Amino acid sequence: MIEAVILVGGQGSRLRPLTDTRPKPMMPLVDRPFVAHQLDQLRRFGVTDVIFSCGYRPEALQGHFGDGTDIGMRLRYVVDPVPLGTAGAVKNAESMLTSAQVLVFNGDVLTDLDLSLVVAQHEATGVAGTLALTPVADPSRYGLVRLHPDRRVEEFLEKPRPDQLRAGEPFLINAGTYLLEREVLDRIPLGEPCSIERDIFPGLAREGRLAGYPSDSYWRDIGTPDSYLQAHLDVLAGAVRTDAPTGDSYVGPGAQLAADARVASGTTIGPDAVVGPGAVVLRSVVGAGSRIGRNVQMDGVILGAGVTVGARARLVDGTVVGDGATITAGVTVAGCIIPTNADVDQSQSHGGERNEPA
Repeated sequence: MIEAVILVGGQGSRLRPLTDTRPKPMMPLVDRPFVAHQLDQLRRFGVTDVIFSCGYRPEALQGHFGDGTDIGMRLRYVVDPVPLGTAGAVKNAESMLTSAQVLVFNGDVLTDLDLSLVVAQHEATGVAGTLALTPVADPSRYGLVRLHPDRRVEEFLEKPRPDQLRAGEPFLINAGTYLLEREVLDRIPLGEPCSIERDIFPGLAREGRLAGYPSDSYWRDIGTPDSYLQAHLDVLAGAVRTDAPTGDSYVGPGAQLAADARVASGTTIGPDAVVGPGAVVLRSVVGAGSRIGRNVQMDGVILGAGVTVGARARLVDGTVVGDGATITAGVTVAGCIIPTNADVDQSQSHGGERNEPA
């Protein structure tokens, strides 16, 4: 039986202020925490023994999932004493592992990759490690992974220049899912920061013991506000296989919508939130317990938990509002980041830190 390690140690700095109050894996994605979608995927594949390699706010995961009994899984937790990098975090979980192979998930990747196909190729090639790959149109922002015809890794090119690209080649990047033989963990120093992508994989590739599995399955890194919002839209649209509901919108338990409020176009309304009369909320995420006033207009916005938006306010263009913030009636906020517990009044309309594209 294969065990899995999910790397959930990062602080999610690109998603601040939303991650001021929760770790990135516990960010809600439609009807459940993000990392629950990864657990669902593993369970569909038959993996029920999972170790969370934690760093930032591990108590949030432990408090929500416990030992996994409620979801038919065995969940365990290990906390990195200091940031150890992707390889160091896997090594930190080694003493809990008993299987000959281990699946490693980056804790911020939403995918419906067929894990059985990864395992089949891995065993057929006889390599020590296989990394899932996803195609991109422009590899210049990523690390290009180039393969031999037998799918063993030829080389890694970090943010390749146009002159380094080959005509007609697929542009494949690391998709953040790995299948490793236990022997790979012997290469990782215990208790020291170590990157599996930079310090371990290149050596395996030079030895011909690392393969890539290219896949056109859905793939998204949820680590930026734009991508996090798009993940909601994609889940609701059924663009990715999940166990979450699909449809034009999702309204969580205990939420209240005025009869003439319009909630549509992939909007998620969190538990116990209230949307007032005449409000229009499109392509947005509204956190648990938030209050949307009368005749508010929202489009392409993320609200944390417990946010209050006053009557006639207008929030648009990728605005992100931290937990507990208050937007005064009549204020317009476009493309800004509003800190946790901030108060935004008329004098600060359009204020806040600019939300630059990722």
